[in-house]
Amino acid sequence: MLPKGNVKAHIADWLKGLPALRNSGILNPNAKPMLPRPIILPQIRYPKYEEKEDPNIIKAHAPDLTRPYKGLKDVLENNRKWANASSLREIKFFEILNKGQNPKLFWIGCSDSRVVPETIAQLGFGQIFVHRNIANQFNANDFNCMSELEFAVNNIKVEHIIVCGHTKCVGVMNACNDHLSPNLKAWLSDIRRVRDKYPELFPDRMTESSLSQSEKDKLHRKLVEVNVSNQVSKIASNEVVQEAWKDKERKLAIHGWVFNMENGYLEDISVTIGKQ
Repeated sequence: MLPKGNVKAHIADWLKGLPALRNSGILNPNAKPMLPRPIILPQIRYPKYEEKEDPNIIKAHAPDLTRPYKGLKDVLENNRKWANASSLREIKFFEILNKGQNPKLFWIGCSDSRVVPETIAQLGFGQIFVHRNIANQFNANDFNCMSELEFAVNNIKVEHIIVCGHTKCVGVMNACNDHLSPNLKAWLSDIRRVRDKYPELFPDRMTESSLSQSEKDKLHRKLVEVNVSNQVSKIASNEVVQEAWKDKERKLAIHGWVFNMENGYLEDISVTIGKQ
């Protein structure tokens, strides 16, 4: 082992003496042949850090599906762990967050708890402006929908509006259920009206009972896509978007996507509408 100190100097001295080590058996004829010995290189010693699990830090900013939810206390504790972990990973994280937002994407998606846009699109804070409701509807008579569209287009100046539906959408599945509450019936009326144009997507009970699960899934998928396409068209014809398109320099397009729960993929269904 080499002594402690200037490691580079020790390595240089060690290399200078290497030829003498190689030739020592040749210069002295009476010397016994040197047996090969392991070469010990100098080791740089780093400070030792004890690897202890810190209960106040969440290693990843991804949801843990195995962690049980017991109550609101868990939500607050998880938040503290996340905040502490974020500060450790990026010292200026909250300083940057506090400066404002400038997202290029406006996401209109479903309220389903399994379809979290920031997670499935792997986008961070300040990168996506989000509006969610049951079955990803756009209703020009809804103050919430319209105010968010106006803010996204006129104030934030987003470049892309994404309407994202998803497979296994309970809202789409039950849109034509006669037992829905009045509010849900009114909210999902767009999907109910689709029945007149696409009656094949709404088989009667007898026909539906004879279908395989695969066939039912295909019908549901088609209805999800039709619903997304319908919302894209409504947004494109809205006065807020039409007014924005009058600006020749303005970049703005509306896209239709579907989140496939079977494989986790976001799928573009090719219904993009841009400035004509």
